[in-house]
Amino acid sequence: MKILNLLFYLVSSIPLIALPFLLVNWIRYMKARSENRSRFVPVPAKFPTKSVLFFAVLIAVAISIAEIMTSRSRTEALIFLRDLPGNSKVYVNSQPARDPNAIVSVLKTTSPRLPGHHSSPTRMIRVDIESEKGNLTLELGRDSGYAQECWVFYPKYRVTSNNEIGRVTTPIFDEY
Repeated sequence: MKILNLLFYLVSSIPLIALPFLLVNWIRYMKARSENRSRFVPVPAKFPTKSVLFFAVLIAVAISIAEIMTSRSRTEALIFLRDLPGNSKVYVNSQPARDPNAIVSVLKTTSPRLPGHHSSPTRMIRVDIESEKGNLTLELGRDSGYAQECWVFYPKYRVTSNNEIGRVTTPIFDEY
């Protein structure tokens, strides 16, 4: 996953480098097209296929890597939660949770992104789970439109710390 994380940022930066070349080729193409319209016999302007494809393919690869990382991170977090022993410690915003079993149960219901309803996460809630098997940190962002819906982020990897791995719907985080 760390390799995918690195690969995502590498692949995402290349289109930024390629963008000026794409723009120059596109401007040349548009200028040639406008000049051809004034002629009686138009000369075909060559579409900048290579520039457009290079740019678009790298963007598509970066999006695919982000989707793969989202899916794998969600699976990784859910497996950790599923195999969690009963004597684990749960902290919400660095404070011991009042009902750790309920919080773990809710987090186990993390599901892939639901269809968008034009909202965004607002206040972030940090959930840390410690056990002898390891630690898991998740960040939940309360939805701006639906108060009981929380966006789940996995800050272990930079890509999934900015892109949600799923959502949960519950009133359990209302007190936080």
